[in-house]
Amino acid sequence: TTRADAMFTKMCKKFKSKKSVWIAHFKYLFKGSRHDEAHKLLKRSLQSLPSYKHVETMSKFAQLEFELGSPERGRTIYNGLLEKHPKRMDLLFVNIDKEVKIGDISKARALFESVVNPVASGKKFNFSDKQMKSLFKKWYRVEEEHGDSNSQDRVKEEARKFVANSTARKTH
Repeated sequence: TTRADAMFTKMCKKFKSKKSVWIAHFKYLFKGSRHDEAHKLLKRSLQSLPSYKHVETMSKFAQLEFELGSPERGRTIYNGLLEKHPKRMDLLFVNIDKEVKIGDISKARALFESVVNPVASGKKFNFSDKQMKSLFKKWYRVEEEHGDSNSQDRVKEEARKFVANSTARKTH
């Protein structure tokens, strides 16, 4: 492992603007249960990478955290990313997919709810009607796989309410 460590260190120095090198190093550290080192490396990577690569790098790190580290830390990273980037539905979907994958359907539902009922959650997402359509489709698919007819009906009802509100906003 010392040879691998040396190789990763050398690669991160040589290719410090390549996020794929940093991500490979994160993965290597997580697989070796070296979480603290991975966290220190994340800080270093964000100093070296250009800022437009930060969101993608943080997202990948959070995914590794979900799979190989602490899902709670992964959630925290995603919450921060979604607060800073409320229009990025791709981040929300990856977060939801990770919750479903680890079997925490209630957390996935809570994420869907936070978008549909932003007042209750205190979060303010800014998605277009077209994006909301894909959100409802995804939510419905999750409920088809992991829910029951009641939970599926709930998604349909939320979608109907959204369409009604959206149409009302456009006519005024």
